[in-house]
Order: sequence, then structure tokens, then C-alpha cells
Amino acid sequence: MENIEIKKFLDSCDDLINCKFLVAEYKIQRLLQSLASCYDVCSLVGECLEQFNRDREFAKTFVQDGQGDFVCIMPQEEYKVIALVFCTLVDIDNKKINFVDFVKRFFGREDNPFEAFVDTMIKPFRKLIAEAFSCENVENSEDVDSVDNEDINQENEDNQELSEDVFENVQKLAVQILSELQYSKQDKDTQKATIICKAIVKTTKLHDSEITYSLGLALKECKIKQVKFYIKEICHLLDL
Repeated sequence: MENIEIKKFLDSCDDLINCKFLVAEYKIQRLLQSLASCYDVCSLVGECLEQFNRDREFAKTFVQDGQGDFVCIMPQEEYKVIALVFCTLVDIDNKKINFVDFVKRFFGREDNPFEAFVDTMIKPFRKLIAEAFSCENVENSEDVDSVDNEDINQENEDNQELSEDVFENVQKLAVQILSELQYSKQDKDTQKATIICKAIVKTTKLHDSEITYSLGLALKECKIKQVKFYIKEICHLLDL
């Protein structure tokens, strides 16, 4: 049943992606209704919203450039993309944002402003949620993983030493994972992730890049849905 609801949600994203500008607000409403009906997607979005400062991220995303033109600069962090797009769609549906003005203002320099809006905001949003539930193979993951595992030692040798900020952020994310897993069902992956994250918290103060890379690789193998984006964020910071 859950997989059916996730598929319905992804189909509603496709409806918005492929629709005409004139009916986009209706498609946004249907997308949000579909999201509300899917417990797993709601839980994922809620997890992303927990660490999301809406006003600050909106101010960083929707800005004026040096020429005075309004532009949309999406965040790099995946959980922020999900949270920001969700909040934007809710504001559009609630009429807090005038959709036509919004698209013209922030994407009006493109040949097709609505298509630019879809490419910049909706497609990444859909892709991240599909990946979170392994609904689609964006790449041949088995081939990519095998190449990564063969070359990882060489890549780590080529990497520069991690900065102090990276160590600090990795430690914070590990603490967040531990907090999320504290009351989760304890299976092998959960226990493994807990041990690894405790090791990260203890060792990051040593500022030893090899240790942190190794722990990051081990954590990457843990398949735990409720902390998937925290793990992906650690992997992003370590370039794994």
C-alpha cells in the first residue's frame, strides 16, 4: 500500500512537470494532496523541515543579482531542497505567493519561465524523493558502486585534508542521526549506524581525515530510511 501511495505522489509530480502553465496551480494542489495521503513521504518531508530555517533559506534562495534581476539559487543540501520546495508549493497553494508573479520574477529571464521553474525546483524535488525510497534507478547504481569501491582508496589519497568546518559539520550530523535512531526499531543496520556515529562523534575532534573517511564509507552502507538524508549529507561533505 505504501509503495502505491509513493508512486501516486511521484505521478502527481510528473503531472506538474508535464502540464501547461495555465493549469499548474491546480496540479500543485493535487501534488500536495497526494503528499498528504502518503505517510512515508510526509515523514521524510517532516524530517527535512526539522532542521530547516524557512525565512533564512528563502532569503538565500530568492535573491537579486548584481544587475538587479531576481534569481533563484537553490541550496546544495538535499534536505534543504526538499524542505524549500515543499514550503514554496504550500505558500503558492495558500495564495501567500502569487504563482504567476513568482515564476515571472525569478525565472522570467529564461525563454520558457515555467519550464525553468520546473527544471530548477520540481524535478530535483521529485528526484530526491524517488531516490529516498529507491523508486527509480537514476543511474546503474550497482555499476557505480563497484567502481567507487575499487577506486576509493586512490580517491582518498588524492583528497586534501578535511577542513575544521567539515569535521564539525560531520560530527553534528552524526549527533542528529544518533538522536533520530534512539527510539527507532533496533535492527542490524540501526545498531551498526549507531556504533559508527558514536565513533564519528568521538574521533572527529582528532581531525584525522583517514579515520573520518573510513567511518563515512561504513555509514554509507547503512540503509536506514529515517536518516537517509543525514547520511547522504555526510557523504556529500566527505565527497564519498
